[in-house]
Amino acid sequence: MASSKSDDYNVGAYIGYRMAELGVRDYFVVPGDTNLTLLDCLLENPSLRMVECCNELNTGYAADGYARASECKTAVVVIPYIVGGLSILNAISGACSERLKVIVISGCPPTSVLTGSKATHHTPLPSNKNQALHAFQGVTAASVRVDTAESATDVIDNAIVDCIQQSLPVYIEIPNDIAGAPCPFPIPFTQKVEEATQPNRNTEALEAVTDVWNSSHRPVLLLGSQAQVSHSRDIIQRLAERLGCPVLCQPDGHCLSESHPQYWGTFWPGLLNPEGEKLVLDSDLWLAIGVSWSDLHTPSIDPKEENRRLIALQHDRVELPENKVISPVNLREFVSAMTDSNIIRRSESLPSSKPSHPAGIQTEIKTSDDALTVRSLLSGIQAMLQDNSTLVVDSGDTWFAASHVELPDGVDVHMQLPYASIGWSVPATLGAQVARPHGRVVLMVGDGAFQMTAQEISTMVRMKLNPIIFLFNNLGYKTETAVHEGPYNYIANWDYTKLATSFLDKPHAQPPSPYATERSDDNEMPVFAEKVRTQADLLRAIEKVSAESDKLAFLECCIQPDDMTPELRALGEKVSKGVSK
Repeated sequence: MASSKSDDYNVGAYIGYRMAELGVRDYFVVPGDTNLTLLDCLLENPSLRMVECCNELNTGYAADGYARASECKTAVVVIPYIVGGLSILNAISGACSERLKVIVISGCPPTSVLTGSKATHHTPLPSNKNQALHAFQGVTAASVRVDTAESATDVIDNAIVDCIQQSLPVYIEIPNDIAGAPCPFPIPFTQKVEEATQPNRNTEALEAVTDVWNSSHRPVLLLGSQAQVSHSRDIIQRLAERLGCPVLCQPDGHCLSESHPQYWGTFWPGLLNPEGEKLVLDSDLWLAIGVSWSDLHTPSIDPKEENRRLIALQHDRVELPENKVISPVNLREFVSAMTDSNIIRRSESLPSSKPSHPAGIQTEIKTSDDALTVRSLLSGIQAMLQDNSTLVVDSGDTWFAASHVELPDGVDVHMQLPYASIGWSVPATLGAQVARPHGRVVLMVGDGAFQMTAQEISTMVRMKLNPIIFLFNNLGYKTETAVHEGPYNYIANWDYTKLATSFLDKPHAQPPSPYATERSDDNEMPVFAEKVRTQADLLRAIEKVSAESDKLAFLECCIQPDDMTPELRALGEKVSKGVSK
């Protein structure tokens, strides 16, 4: 049990303590009248940094990026009551689809208002004060409200335990009067997790998987985005080397270095790497860790038809051939146990030569005024990637463009498949750059997606972050055009370079904020923007990115509307057939 209450320790401080225990160092907020007491409490914790975003949807996307890129794999957002919750809901739905650990904390009116009959602002109807609670039930492991100061610590801890154990977002409402109420000092969070941990069937599952694996002759290891969420690259590499077989990664599951001798390319059947696809289809066993079988991931494969040779390791279960399921399983512990087991190493299934890399479509950047092309732009992006870079890719042709870039060892790739909420990547870049300040985030985003969430560039500029942003300006929603042509696919063409440099201006009063820690009269802009129309423009921009590496680099890349990857054309044809049915 925790120790007795102290007037110097309150519910808000308790939440901040738990955040620090989880390894969270930054949290994303939009202030509102219902969460100000909580924010004041969190600001008292010196180990936490508040990152104030432009709107609630963007805080959710930023938390998504932070949860992916941070060492703790956990993110926290603080938003206002109902209007904030319903705004962030789409971002949390996307985080749910990836099983990301995002803790959403919403302020709400005092308990007297919640239990009273008087209508209050931010509610859709006077009688409906629980709209956000209900809305989050479908996309979280827990959607709860703290009703009393006495129950606050248990309600908060139970929700956070659900988040960690189920690897899913949670939603917690904290009334304003309870946020500052005295509460007990916390006991160690590890103790809370241990108390909630249930027995698993890992031993049984390992025996079953080993039996199936040992009877195979040509197995392959398939890695999906959940492998990247649940395990470090080192753990995945150790497992791959223990198994000895070829390894293929889904486009959002690159958690084995491309230079590794067992890496056999991207697994995107029907779209990329036909040599790797043939290897998979010719194999007699698929060991799939965190693999998604969505219509965008595997458009040409029905996993039900492959059940006879598929072992699927998911977050809490193992699915074996002939529809056998073993649950619950702790996937992290299971993978470690498999690595240390006596499972047979199947290195004989590894072919002698590797498939060609899709980066082969890149073309040399010329010093001439020839128009910029997607293929020459890919060479420019290739030049920007370092071993400590993080590549963030928005939905659309940028998915395929990123697959044509050879990844240096250590580079993590983040994309949102299959939820595919366009615009996700701009705030996610903010979150990833905050989480990994010692390497630069490289963002690939289309003009249509950028227009959804462009304002979060201002947060990056304000924080003096230095990502490299490649804006693919192809004058509209080209992915939609590939699927189904129509006038709705064409958008206003912004002057993106002017926009990027307009997010910081001299204030008309000094200091602009009584809480400012430094003067804002610095004449040096922490961002530069270049409009890249030609290949010579691209070469000059690349030089400037390197020379001014401490600044946010914004490159508007002007691409002809009909210049797209062959994979987008192929996907468009496949999807359009489904749309027209």
